[in-house]
Amino acid sequence: MKYETVKSIVLTVLVAFSALLTWNLWTYQPKYEFPNNKYVHEISIADTRDVSQLIKPLQVLYHIDDGHYGTVLEEDINNLLKEMSKWNFYNIGSARILEPYQIEQRTTANNTIDIIYPGVVPFELYKGVLHFEADVLPNASFDRIVINLDKNTKSSATVSFISTNEGRVYDSNVNPDKVASLLIESKRKKNVFDEYKAFELRGQDGPNRTIYLPIEEQEVEWFKYRIEYTNPDKFKNALFRDPKKVRRDDILPNEEQYTDDRSVMNVDSSTNIIDYINPGQETVTGTPSINSNVLKRSIDFVNEHGGWTDNYRYFDMSVFEKKTVFQLFLQNYPVFNEQGMANILQLWSNEEIFQYKRPYFSKQLEIPPRKTKVLPSGESVLNSLLKEPDFKPDMLESILVGYRLSKDSENTEIIDLKPSWYYLYGGSWIRFDQDEKRGDMGGLE
Repeated sequence: MKYETVKSIVLTVLVAFSALLTWNLWTYQPKYEFPNNKYVHEISIADTRDVSQLIKPLQVLYHIDDGHYGTVLEEDINNLLKEMSKWNFYNIGSARILEPYQIEQRTTANNTIDIIYPGVVPFELYKGVLHFEADVLPNASFDRIVINLDKNTKSSATVSFISTNEGRVYDSNVNPDKVASLLIESKRKKNVFDEYKAFELRGQDGPNRTIYLPIEEQEVEWFKYRIEYTNPDKFKNALFRDPKKVRRDDILPNEEQYTDDRSVMNVDSSTNIIDYINPGQETVTGTPSINSNVLKRSIDFVNEHGGWTDNYRYFDMSVFEKKTVFQLFLQNYPVFNEQGMANILQLWSNEEIFQYKRPYFSKQLEIPPRKTKVLPSGESVLNSLLKEPDFKPDMLESILVGYRLSKDSENTEIIDLKPSWYYLYGGSWIRFDQDEKRGDMGGLE
């Protein structure tokens, strides 16, 4: 082969290789690692929960055959919701504004089922639990569902979604055969439920109201549990923007503080509560947010770090304060503690979480022997309250059985869960104790 030919071949290869390198340089796209600006990091502390697990009725009242029956048992409530999840709710129109006495007529009418929630429930958020046949749901909430078992036509039956504080009622229609079957089932099972009695509260400043309380004394189990702690560092890693920059200081014998340049998390080892505050996102009260936004953000926030360490359920919401509360439940009843050891509290700004206060422990091993406590009848509790000279019936909203959580006096790793009556008075849950008259504050304000 001639020298010139070899030279031409080598030159051609070099030119081709140079062109290939140039093409690779032009088309190369490096894989940059972008910083994760998500506020809550991908950390799973315990479990996640969906809406159907967190938002449940507190009580169901059956007004059947001129009698009154009720249940707070989770199994009964779940069975009712399971049946209702098979229904199609349609023709939800605009709200009707009713007077308090008109709403009471609906909720107490014979052959109705009154499903009572602890706080307001947004339609938009609950559409995954009940099937609404509507492209657009009302931008509103309800705290009671009333199923009319009597006044039905061949074509439809009426189910009302009621916001008691606002006096708003949204009527919907369902298949009458579904409701007819529920009426038969309710009449068959009514004697399985506790019998309730109606009590009229004569208002001093407002209208008269009727509340329903169980007739019999309540025999409730009394528990003790050994608790398990979650390392607060897990919450630090989940909540702070850059956990590596967080400083830890001992500020009191029982309190540690985690801080960065914008947030603070206090850890109280005497109550086992963390209190995370983001001062730069301070909430502004008096400017209501959309209900579904506040509650959905609260659920999503805890889900993002798997923060459901125990059986917590939605219990209260204030759209003016942008506040939500999820309460610990045990054996069908809410658990209360005056220091906040039994609930998860969230306060929101317009953009981000402002305050997140919660326990960092969960109940684990039950300590035998299990005891029982006999509580007086609901009527006895109500009569005792009405005898108080400064008691205002207008301020009484509800009376129910709950558990008082306290630490064991001899072993702080054991919690005592003692059953007691509680009543919602002026927006606060208060423990009733006949020996202590009006009782003490029970955990929520």
